[in-house]
Amino acid sequence: MKKYSIYALTLAVTLISVSCDTIWENTKVPEAVKVQFADRYPTIKQADWDHEEGNFEAEFKVSGLERTALFTPGGKLISYTEEIDHRHLPKFILEQVQAKYANYKIDEAHRIQQNGAANYVVELEDKMDEVKLRFDASGKLIEQQAAANVQHQEASLLPTQLPGKAAAELGEPVARWELPAKLREVSGIAMLPDGLIACVQDEEGAIHLYDTTKKRVVQKIDFAGPGDYEGIVMVDKNAFILRSDGSIFEVQDFRDEKPTVNHHKTVLANTQNTEGLAFDKKNERLLIACKGFDTRLGDNKGIYTFSLATKEMQPEPVFNISLAQADLSVTTKKKKKSNKYDVLQPSSFEVHPLTGDLYLLDAVNSRLHIINEQGQVLKTTQLDKNLLKKPEGMTFGTNGELYIASEGGKKGAGVIVKYAQGI
Repeated sequence: MKKYSIYALTLAVTLISVSCDTIWENTKVPEAVKVQFADRYPTIKQADWDHEEGNFEAEFKVSGLERTALFTPGGKLISYTEEIDHRHLPKFILEQVQAKYANYKIDEAHRIQQNGAANYVVELEDKMDEVKLRFDASGKLIEQQAAANVQHQEASLLPTQLPGKAAAELGEPVARWELPAKLREVSGIAMLPDGLIACVQDEEGAIHLYDTTKKRVVQKIDFAGPGDYEGIVMVDKNAFILRSDGSIFEVQDFRDEKPTVNHHKTVLANTQNTEGLAFDKKNERLLIACKGFDTRLGDNKGIYTFSLATKEMQPEPVFNISLAQADLSVTTKKKKKSNKYDVLQPSSFEVHPLTGDLYLLDAVNSRLHIINEQGQVLKTTQLDKNLLKKPEGMTFGTNGELYIASEGGKKGAGVIVKYAQGI
């Protein structure tokens, strides 16, 4: 029988028991995989797990850069993928890319280690066109994928045209703000009456108030410890912040010197990965959209409610969004192998202050939707990835101006882009 070190086993047990942000809660991970993961990556406290053709894949970050580790059920590491700065690509690969794709810019670069060998994957983009190249360690091009032929490829790219009806238009932005380094991973925004924008970001339990005139953060309000915070809305003087496990933090009189914080626990499935939070003023409730899924809903994703009167979350969705709708029929770029749930992955959710329309922002698919309370997609537009690399947050001004926040990643700062109106 294979023996594991006492240290690795103890560490695995410790990681399993940490808070509700446990790294094992997204799927049932075999004990042997847990032990090996804990032994190899002892500092990682958050990871997303998926089944991959009988194996188990962990996605996590190291120093802000994406990592992927694929294990057999017995705990053997099959492959390890790490995001790297494109400047760290081998010189002979970088020279090929610059020579043959001079009109493209490098979006992402990854090094893949498998079977004792290294491969390099380079993702390029030019406006809405995308190309993915794979090189072996010697610099030989061994695979090329383009937007025109990705339907049956292992790692699909987004098509440039939307199926079904013509896409709605968002128009050109009227303003843009580059955020400070402390908001590089901005994940949720909310407009305040005095023109400030309240921001939250991944892994930090704090509200940052950004002044668009002074172009800086003018106040920081701590409300909780580290966690995956995704959405924020304002209800009078109170702030509500959504964590990815469905928990809601209510910060009463959030601009007070010592605000009161109430933690409302989730009742949702741990695979649902909540990211979208909207204030439905008409019904005095919060609406919650899930990036992930619940298999009990079949080919649907649910929109859930949190009552502001009772401060309780309803366990059943108030309505469902069918994933079979034609305007959702696209494949995703990030996953090695897409599934039916990937066509809609909400990262932000808002109610238009003038029309009452429900807006869903999808960062993974770079799209913005309007839906109704029957779960029908009414309008869709493709977002410009040159402006919004990873659009995670959204809010409206009092006159219907639309603000979208995008994470910056290792190659740039987070940004907020303003549009005169929605779609």
